[in-house]
Amino acid sequence: MRKEILLPAVAVVGGAAGFALRRWELATAFEADTGLPISGAPATLALIALSVVVAAALLALSFVGRCPRFQSYGQAFWARDNTLYAMAGVLSGFLLLAGGALMAYDFAQGANPVYTRLIVAVMAVVSGVCVIVTVRDNFKGTNGGKYSVPLLIPAFAFCVWLIAAYQVRAGDPVQLDYVYELFGIIAGLLGLYFIAGFSFDKGRTGPAVLFSLLGVYFSLVTLADQHDWGSLALYGFTILYLLTSSALLLYNAARPLPQEPVENDTEGTSDV
Repeated sequence: MRKEILLPAVAVVGGAAGFALRRWELATAFEADTGLPISGAPATLALIALSVVVAAALLALSFVGRCPRFQSYGQAFWARDNTLYAMAGVLSGFLLLAGGALMAYDFAQGANPVYTRLIVAVMAVVSGVCVIVTVRDNFKGTNGGKYSVPLLIPAFAFCVWLIAAYQVRAGDPVQLDYVYELFGIIAGLLGLYFIAGFSFDKGRTGPAVLFSLLGVYFSLVTLADQHDWGSLALYGFTILYLLTSSALLLYNAARPLPQEPVENDTEGTSDV
């Protein structure tokens, strides 16, 4: 079973279906006059059911089997001369840069006068640089990643983004208006956190893959909502970077790394 293909496919296909259901929900599950949700709306129930099924499938598949105990971030995310990874990773970094620039522009124009969004904008730009540097080092096979600050900065940026997103929505009494948006940020934050954990001797493949792909799923679902261009760029980063990182991690977990003897691949394993 090619888990590096199967699990990302579950997240992407599920996210595409969730996007369609969310569009249906937004069109039919809210009262036209008040904007309040209609109790028992088929679209709402269908999207909830799909989300539970996708989450359960990813949970089960992420923890099936055993993975080698990676000794470092560089082992877990070994991508030497992997052009496809480099292209996707660098593009995701540019999405962060674009998202930060667009958020800063909106703030300057008074479109979103929330100061935490300005902090998100600055941190997104810094995070974009960090992601590009990290991807470059992974591609060259030179990234040991021990106690790496560049791996932590994107996670910190998502923490502030979560606060800013909730501040904007806090006055909305209808949680269905924004719940999938927050789920996407929370899952993306946890995915980045567990990816960075490999740099601090806390790496665990199962949680890293699970939350990364949940971030992909919920980010695809919330693309059906109305977002400013800066937020759309950040969700695009979440989808592309976490999808690429989880696929790479699963690929390396299923194969002996170039610097490791093949006969040792099944030794020193632990539960994911």
